[in-house]
Amino acid sequence: MKKLVLILGLVLSLGANARADDNVNKQEFVNPIFYQPLEPLSRTSTWTYLTPTSVKSMTPLDKNKLSMTGKCELVENQQDHITLSCDIFWHNPEEKGKKALISFTLKDLFMSDCLRIEKSYKSLNEEYPSISSYCVTPPDYVPSESD
Repeated sequence: MKKLVLILGLVLSLGANARADDNVNKQEFVNPIFYQPLEPLSRTSTWTYLTPTSVKSMTPLDKNKLSMTGKCELVENQQDHITLSCDIFWHNPEEKGKKALISFTLKDLFMSDCLRIEKSYKSLNEEYPSISSYCVTPPDYVPSESD
């Protein structure tokens, strides 16, 4: 009887772990808001476009000029945040490719049409992450006549 209970408990715990891993293994974001273009809230950030397997950034002053690309693996996939492990290639002669962890976290409603997302970027050889803020359209936003 003890063996049966032990085996049943093991099977149930493995099933729970498999369900928790499904969010990471799935090649879709749990929250579709992360598919929106991330509009920079400062001139030192870039326009950023995400998929579960890639990141692409365009220069802040020209959305058509490529700044950085990355091939990524989705490490965390939650409703309020995602983390990508990426091989980054900067489109700048002084920069070389590097491995980085990039996290995007939903923060707060900045204005009625701007939901703030915070990006934390940390390459493996840097001690501290860089932080940037972006804006996306809130899911329930309805433009007013003045917009």
